[in-house]
Amino acid sequence: MKPVASEDASTMQSVNGYEPLTASATILIAEDHHDSRDALRTLLEAVGYKALVAANGREAVALALVEAPDLILMDVMMPEMDGLEATRVLRQHAATKSTPIIAVTAMEGAWSRTLEAGASDFVRKPVDASILLAKVESWLSQTPT
Repeated sequence: MKPVASEDASTMQSVNGYEPLTASATILIAEDHHDSRDALRTLLEAVGYKALVAANGREAVALALVEAPDLILMDVMMPEMDGLEATRVLRQHAATKSTPIIAVTAMEGAWSRTLEAGASDFVRKPVDASILLAKVESWLSQTPT
């Protein structure tokens, strides 16, 4: 993912005309690579979302159960508990059973494995910001508040 150069959220919102309808939403980013995690957080916050971060699947599950995010971006390959297992665990809890989870990975052939684990959607790394934001907005607009 290319780093977001602008530090001004209002400038970022006007770039490419992107202004999310669900900007007050909270999104949990589960990603073990610091640079990728920061890039995703910067992008989401720049367009108005609140971002929570977890460095592994275990942290993601714990944070999701406490914070009840509106959507989760879940890396597949992480230490302690991978994203597939974290997704399975989250789908077993009433509080996160229907939370949209977008799997994020560079792994070839991961689409079917992420769906089987319970992911709602899939984004391939390197992440294209416009595709990611479109999917985030689409899933958030389908989720009752």
